[in-house]
Amino acid sequence: MGIVATIVIPAYKRPEMLRKAVLSTFALDFDRHAYEVIVVDSSPDDANARVVAELQASAPCALRFLRKQPEGPGPSRNLGARTGTGEFIAFLDSDCQVSPGWLRAGLDAFAPGVGIVQGRTIADPEGRPGVFTWYVSIEQENFYYETCNIFYRRAAFEQAGGFQKDLTPTADIPLGGEDVDLAWAVKRRGWKAVFAREALVYHEVIRISVARWLCDPRFFLCAECVRRVPELRQFFVARYFYDWIQAWFTLALAGAAGAFVTPWSLALCVPYAIARGGGRTNTLGGVLRPLRVLFYLPRDAATFGLLVAGSIRARRLLL
Repeated sequence: MGIVATIVIPAYKRPEMLRKAVLSTFALDFDRHAYEVIVVDSSPDDANARVVAELQASAPCALRFLRKQPEGPGPSRNLGARTGTGEFIAFLDSDCQVSPGWLRAGLDAFAPGVGIVQGRTIADPEGRPGVFTWYVSIEQENFYYETCNIFYRRAAFEQAGGFQKDLTPTADIPLGGEDVDLAWAVKRRGWKAVFAREALVYHEVIRISVARWLCDPRFFLCAECVRRVPELRQFFVARYFYDWIQAWFTLALAGAAGAFVTPWSLALCVPYAIARGGGRTNTLGGVLRPLRVLFYLPRDAATFGLLVAGSIRARRLLL
């Protein structure tokens, strides 16, 4: 049997996370001669190169290392895909680890006409999720088609032309959007997408700064994604709001502005207060629950500002 699947891992710094990601692919429940792992690095130093060189000595499968200039993870994935020979391309991020049955479950989901298989992603069980942490959680097929855990049929990938560059290629957490673009380009060509729950990946729980929690620049790109992929409108609240929190926050802003005319307009703030004061969260429980509104208010305001700025830049409204 030749190479059936090419696993591509884009890397930028974070050598110890990369080590865990690559090691997890060594434990796959799959014929070792039927898959290859390609790491594409664009770091400013050779730390990742040393990690891969060390692992190559004990790799049970083909393990290759490529270098390129930083353009974001998308172009790195393109290079890895072009270099590999598998009929199927499995994309994994360097801050993730695969479960033993990941590759088999992902490939088993490819029926005729299926071009994309999205897998399930959860927080690393050894991590400690909290307010000031970040990780990807995917429990069902979604319109983002995140590349931390996704499979493409090579024919579909090549027809769509691959991933685009990132606007922030040297950021620890890139702005992203290239995964959405590619998946929908594939779907427009008639390929189907399915979800494989057993294709499980564990995402590193990464601590972030308070500043990053308050102001996540990725929201700036949301309207641009809508411009590139108009089909996304159907997944947003009333087509023009990112989620229910932002919808209620916008209504609350209108109520606060209307208070200069009549105090009764402040009633428009109630849905936002209820939404932020309730829900499932580890923040401020019990009798302190109402204080969640004050805790999240600055973050929701910053998100609103980023969405407005992004809407102006893209000339597509998304609040």
